[in-house]
Amino acid sequence: MIEVIEPHQRDPEFHAALRSFQQGDWEAGLSRIAQLMERYPLDHDLRLLNQEMQLRAKVDENEQEELRQAKRRRYQQWGKRLALFVVAAALAVWGMRSYSTWLQQQVALASAAARQQLQEADLTARMIDARALLRAGRPTEARARLAEIAEINPQFPGLQEALAQAEIAATLDAQYAEATVLLQNQEWDKALLVFQAIADKNSAYKDVALQIAAIEKRKLLEETLADADEKFNAGVWVNAVAAYESVRSLDTAYQTEQVEERLFTGYVNSARQALFGQSDSLEALRTAEGYFRKALALRPQDPGVKTERELARLYLKAQRDFAASQWVDVITALEIVFSLDPNYAQGTAHQTLYEAYIADGDALMASGEHETALADYQKALAMAEQDKEAVLRLYEANLKAGEAEAAQKNYETAVNYYRTAIELGGLRDRAQDNPVLTVALQEADEYVEKSNFPVAFERYVRAVRTADLSQATVIHVVQAGEYLTLIASRYRSTVRVIVLANDIANPSRIYEGQELIIPVLP
Repeated sequence: MIEVIEPHQRDPEFHAALRSFQQGDWEAGLSRIAQLMERYPLDHDLRLLNQEMQLRAKVDENEQEELRQAKRRRYQQWGKRLALFVVAAALAVWGMRSYSTWLQQQVALASAAARQQLQEADLTARMIDARALLRAGRPTEARARLAEIAEINPQFPGLQEALAQAEIAATLDAQYAEATVLLQNQEWDKALLVFQAIADKNSAYKDVALQIAAIEKRKLLEETLADADEKFNAGVWVNAVAAYESVRSLDTAYQTEQVEERLFTGYVNSARQALFGQSDSLEALRTAEGYFRKALALRPQDPGVKTERELARLYLKAQRDFAASQWVDVITALEIVFSLDPNYAQGTAHQTLYEAYIADGDALMASGEHETALADYQKALAMAEQDKEAVLRLYEANLKAGEAEAAQKNYETAVNYYRTAIELGGLRDRAQDNPVLTVALQEADEYVEKSNFPVAFERYVRAVRTADLSQATVIHVVQAGEYLTLIASRYRSTVRVIVLANDIANPSRIYEGQELIIPVLP
């Protein structure tokens, strides 16, 4: 048969406590046991050992004190008797003849008194023993002592009161034993009722207060876990997560495997629920990223959750960097996002990366780095071509690429980019109602036929500027949580044209209720 070793028996503090008890150092031993009980609050063997050692300590202390007191009383009593007998003997010798009868009477009285005193001393000692046993929590032995006193002198002072106390103590002991059995059988409700009945009679009895607290904590854990399971099964993820977190805060060791398994699932589903239908909301993304982070704390190597959390984190970082005009950082983050999920955040990641390429290209153009700027514009153009319905992006990216080519004096290529933009923007159809635009386009086309591409490019630029003045627009009222790349994505417009149309000084500072003019191609 394999011996089961309880966790506390492996603890060095447990062996130190046993050595203290063997050496009679009750205070040190009990202190160590108290520390162990804090570590192992539900360990039944530790509680029994604590109670037994407290009893032994109390009895040892009481017995030592009572022995000293009894010894002093006996010395006093024997001194008195000896003095009495000496006096009696002296009187007997002195007046043996004339007072023999009287002396005999006195000796008899003294002998009776001595016997009475001896009996009183014996009963008092037994009463002291009985009370010490009661204080030590040993009511059965105390009752035996009291029964001996009652047999000799039923009227002995304090006897009835001590008997009543012993009866109560015996009842409490029996109730405590009953509650302990119920605990072992995991009948928590019944055990709690018995412990509460004991506490009503004596709130300081043994470790009843600790037992009540432990049972109530366990009941709370069971109720909270049941509530969490109910919400989990109903798919109410946020509330289920909160309930499971409450279980963990009460006791990290309680049903650990089940709680952590369901917490992980709850975190992941809460994150996905937060993003459902609003994956372009920064607030929803922040909420989801927090839940994904908590899920990874439970399963750090889960590949799916790592990817989802990283996408949210990079997208949020990119939006912060976008607001700070840190275009290279935006591009670095969103190129990763775009490679994993081209339509992330309902396409707003695509829109933001496009805008970052354009903005970075503009910054490079301003610093004279035309070739590098062209590379950015061509990347933006490639992204714009992936969404044929976003015509305004294609229109803008072709114009930007044309400007970069012209800056490098590649006018023929620049003209080709502009002619593509003019077709995309429907400028020739719009020219029917715009004489100035008609003239600009005709002149540009004529210079192309003459292969005079620098002048042709200048005329196409003039035509585009004329057309931009007649751009079609819609009005958008900003809603809570919206930001410019999100709005541009929804209208398939661009941040640049929205900023220009509304004379926005800081693109990161739009506010709820603001009316924005959104340029769109007719």
